[in-house]
Amino acid sequence: MKIPLKEQIEYRLQNILARGTWALLSLLGIISVIFIFFTALMIKATPEGASESFINLLWISLMRTLDPGTMGGDEGSWGFLLSLLFITIIGIFILSVLIGIITTGIENAIISLRKGRSKVLEKNHTLLLGWNNRIMSVISELIISNNQYNGKFSIVILAPKDKVEMEDSIREKIGNSGNTKIICRSGDASVKIDLELTNINHAKSIIIFPPDSAYADIQIFKIILAIVNRYDSNEKRLHIVTEARYIDNIDLIKMVGDNQVEVIYPNEIIARIISQTARQPGLAVLYSELLSFNGKFYYKDIRSAWYDEASGDEIYYHPQKELIGQLYSDAVLSYETCSVIGVFNSDNKNILNPDMEYEIQMNDKMILIAEDKEKIVYTSNSDIKIIESKIVNTISVPDKDNILIINWNRLTPVIITEIDSYAVPGSSITILSENKNIDESVDVVNIENCIIYTKNGDTTSPSILSSLDISKFDNIIVVSDSDNLNKVEADSRSLITLLHLRKLCQELDKKPIIVSQILDEKHRSIAEETRADDFIVSEKIVGQCLTQIAENEHLNDLLLELFSAEGAEIYFKPITDYLDIGSTVNFKTLVQSGINKGESVIGYKIASLFNNPEANYGVSLNPDKHIDIDFNIEDRVIVIATVEY
Repeated sequence: MKIPLKEQIEYRLQNILARGTWALLSLLGIISVIFIFFTALMIKATPEGASESFINLLWISLMRTLDPGTMGGDEGSWGFLLSLLFITIIGIFILSVLIGIITTGIENAIISLRKGRSKVLEKNHTLLLGWNNRIMSVISELIISNNQYNGKFSIVILAPKDKVEMEDSIREKIGNSGNTKIICRSGDASVKIDLELTNINHAKSIIIFPPDSAYADIQIFKIILAIVNRYDSNEKRLHIVTEARYIDNIDLIKMVGDNQVEVIYPNEIIARIISQTARQPGLAVLYSELLSFNGKFYYKDIRSAWYDEASGDEIYYHPQKELIGQLYSDAVLSYETCSVIGVFNSDNKNILNPDMEYEIQMNDKMILIAEDKEKIVYTSNSDIKIIESKIVNTISVPDKDNILIINWNRLTPVIITEIDSYAVPGSSITILSENKNIDESVDVVNIENCIIYTKNGDTTSPSILSSLDISKFDNIIVVSDSDNLNKVEADSRSLITLLHLRKLCQELDKKPIIVSQILDEKHRSIAEETRADDFIVSEKIVGQCLTQIAENEHLNDLLLELFSAEGAEIYFKPITDYLDIGSTVNFKTLVQSGINKGESVIGYKIASLFNNPEANYGVSLNPDKHIDIDFNIEDRVIVIATVEY
C-alpha cells in the first residue's frame, strides 16, 4: 500500500527534529533561502524591480526577512508592495522560529550539562564512586586534608544520582570547600561508558562507596571489575579504597582488584573501638583526633562546618637520614613537636613500637604523629632536660571487669570477643536486650575469660534498668539497635537509655564508665547532654579511616593493628606507673619513662578535664616536649605498647 504524502512529510520532519538544534537551523536556513529567492523573482517581475540586478533584489529580500519592521515607508505598484509584504510576513515567521530554536537549544544544552554527562579533565584528583551515608564525612576529611597545602585540589564524584541533587546536598552540608573543587557526574560506576567520564587514568586515588543495601558487596565487585578492565595498567598502579559489608568477601575483593584494593571492614573497626573505649574512656576522642587532618594551616577563617573540625594530629611517614644507624630509643627523643610511634621498613611493613634497641636502617621511614608535615623537625641536641629523679617503673595490674552491654546488634558478638581478649579471668559481661533469643545469640560467641549473663527487657524502661543494680558495673556499653531501626530511631532510643542511666548514676558514689554508639554525627551534640563518658560515631570514624587510607595506602595495616588486640595498640595507663607525681614535670621526661618500659608515649589524659569539650575532654595527643604538666593520681599516660601490663 502506498504511503500518503502527508505521512511521508511528517515522518521526515520528525527525523529532522530528532537530530537536534543544528538540524533544525539547517532546515530553517534552507526554507529561508527558498523564500528569499522566490520573493526576489516576484519583485523582478514588477516595474520597480525590472531595473535592479537580481543580486540586489536577493539582498533586499534578505534584509526584509531579518528586519520585518521596515515596511512602513514603502511606495510603488501593488505587485511590488505585495511582494514586500509577503517576505515581511515570512520574515516574522522565520525570526520567531529561529528564536524558538535557539532558546530551546540553549535550554537543552544547559539541561545536558546539568545531567553531568560531560567528561572530566581533572588530573591527580580523588575519585569517589558511588554514594552512601559516609560520603559527606569523606568529602569533609578530604577538604580538610587538602586545606593543609597551598594549592588547588579536586574531588570527582560519579554516582547514580541526579547531578544537581548531589551538588545541592554537598553545598548544604559542606558549604565553602576552600581550595578544593568538587565535580559531580551522574552515572553508574560499573558501566564502562559512565566510568570514562571520570578521567580515571589520572586519578590520585579511588574510594568506592557501596550502596546502603543488604547485598552491597556485589556492586563493589562490579565496579572494581569495570575499573580493572577500563584502566590502562601501563601508566601506574591503582590505589583503590573501599569497605566490605561481609568479612568473607574481603580477600575476594582484593583478588578481583589484582591486589590494588585496600579494604576495611567497618563492623569490626567500630566493634573494636567500642570495646577498647569501654575500658579506656577518652580513646574515642583520641582516635577521632588521630584520624582527622589539620586543615587550618594555609586557608584560615573559612565559615564552614568542616573547618570547625579541621584540627588534629595525624600520622606521617618521614625519612630521616640523620637517624640511620641510631637506635629507635634515640629516634623517639629526636623530635620536640612530634611523637614517634614506629618504623616503616624497606619491606613496606609497619613496625609499631619496635624494640628500643632496634637500629634504624638505610631505607627506613619514621612513623610519626605530627600536627602538620611542616612541623616535623629533627633535633639532634635538644635543650630539654630529662628529670631522672621523677621517673618510676611500677606496674598496676587491672582488676576484674563487670561490664553491662545494652542492646544487641551485629557488632555485639565482636565487642564481646574483644572485651574477653583484654579481660582479667573471672570478669563478667551482662547483656540487656529486647531480643527474646538473646541466649541463643550469645551461645555462638567464643569466650575464655568472661562469664556471660543475659536479661530480656525494654532497654528504654527505667524500671528494667534500675533492676540491674547499676552500681555493680564498672563499664556500661550502649550499642545502637541498628539491626531493627533506622539511624534516627536507633539514636533516639540510645539517647533515652542514656538519660535514664544518667539519672540512675546521680545517686551513686562510684559511677560506671558509660560509652555509647551513635550512628549519626549530628546527634552527638545532643548525646553529650546525657553526660556519658564517650561516644563512638560510627559513620564519621569509618569515613575518616577511608580518607586516611586514600591519602596513604600503608595506613590500612597500621590502623588494623591499632584496632585489634594483637600486636601494638593504644593504652591509657596510670601516670603513677611512670612518674613520681607531686610537682610539675616536662613531657620529655614522661617520654623517657615510657622508653624505659619499652613503650612509645604519645600523650596524656587529665582526669579533671574529662567533661570539658573545650579542653578536648582532657586528652592531649602529641604535646610539645617542652611543656610542663602537674599530674594528679587519676591522670593517665597514653602509650603505644604490645602489652597492657
